Amino acid sequence: MARLVLPYISFIVFLLLMFTATQPGTGTTHSDEVKALGEIAEQLGKKDWHTNVDPCINDRSWLTPKLVSRPLYNNSLICNCSYPDSVCHVVALILKGQDLGGVLPRSLVNLPYLTHLDLNRNFLSGNIPHEWASTKLEFLSLSVNNLSGPIPSFLGSITTLKYLSIETNLFSGMVPHELGKLVNLENLTLSANNLSGELPGTFTKLTKLKELRISSNNFTGRMPDFFQSWKQLEKLQIQASGFEGPIPSSISILINLTELRISDLVGGGSKFPNLENSTRMKRLMLKSCYIFGPIPTSILNLARLQTLDLSFNRLDGIVPDFGGLSELKYLFLTSNLLTGPIPEGIMDKDNTHQIDLSYNNFSEHSAPCRGNLNLFKSFSGRDNLTLSECLKGSPCSKDFYKVHINCGGNASTVGNIKYEADDDPAGGASFFRRKIGDSVAQEDFGI
Repeated sequence: MARLVLPYISFIVFLLLMFTATQPGTGTTHSDEVKALGEIAEQLGKKDWHTNVDPCINDRSWLTPKLVSRPLYNNSLICNCSYPDSVCHVVALILKGQDLGGVLPRSLVNLPYLTHLDLNRNFLSGNIPHEWASTKLEFLSLSVNNLSGPIPSFLGSITTLKYLSIETNLFSGMVPHELGKLVNLENLTLSANNLSGELPGTFTKLTKLKELRISSNNFTGRMPDFFQSWKQLEKLQIQASGFEGPIPSSISILINLTELRISDLVGGGSKFPNLENSTRMKRLMLKSCYIFGPIPTSILNLARLQTLDLSFNRLDGIVPDFGGLSELKYLFLTSNLLTGPIPEGIMDKDNTHQIDLSYNNFSEHSAPCRGNLNLFKSFSGRDNLTLSECLKGSPCSKDFYKVHINCGGNASTVGNIKYEADDDPAGGASFFRRKIGDSVAQEDFGI
């Protein structure tokens, strides 16, 4: 049984590794695969494999135990030794976070039993070798490298693929229509590249998709309306993709969604999409999408909702009382046209919640001063004195003209400058008091 639980792998591959991975001394690696591993090491720039020992005996150079000091490092070669004559074959290769500076290995094709390849978080360059077209990979992750050029059309020949992630690279050009041949694909991640054009219509053939991430690219045209074909989708991310609005109304068919993130649509606006049947939803972001009109009360049907971000739209009318959503911890309605009173259920949320209602037109006459509640410029018919009212009780002891903060990190000193820690759990918008010595020294309000 494998001695290492591998994250981010499909359930089927996980079972394969758990029940068929080699035990020390139970077989010998096929000689052709031993030779191929030597070539792969040279092409990747990997120099720490002990090539004088059998790869499938779980030597520490081939299967390194997970280290607390290097949580993102994974050096694992997994074998299946259940074949006749005690012959072992390599079925999985995971080389994550190892600063490999070579290229993707052409010799991978000489590992004919390989189904799982993860080269995440390295410095590999070039493009995907054409030789890979004949592999039987089911899981392929090349994320966070320096790979470039167009996405090769021959990837569509690896029809066994269930998981494909090439995010955070330098791929450019249009997505090839041949990817529509990957009819077994369940997870496709193309985010954070320089991809352009429109998604190919052949994507309607990807009917088994459960997760699609295409954020942070330079796509053009309207947001794709392939939802009739993607009824099994559970997670969809289209953030800052370059697509134009509106959000297609057919998105309402995705009733299995647990996470929907759409942001920064350009062009035409739309009304709030009908998501009342997506009752499994936990995270919903529709940010800067030119959504107009009221927030529908049907959103209260999403009882499992934990995060709701509707910031930077043109939403108007009164806010539904989200107080009844017991699992909702993060609520962001920043920069809309919302009016009426702020519901008591929202105002009464304790400090375990983060709420941002800034830049709206509420009619509330009083509001609590709490670190988890941002009401900056939230009110109409008054001069938005909520902030100054909160500050009256704790005037600053002196004027501050500069401040040094290590954003997102611990306190540190660089040269003669001491940077304060940024460890406040309140997130990006908060009001808080902090004592220096025995007196209140300053009040901060961050947007």
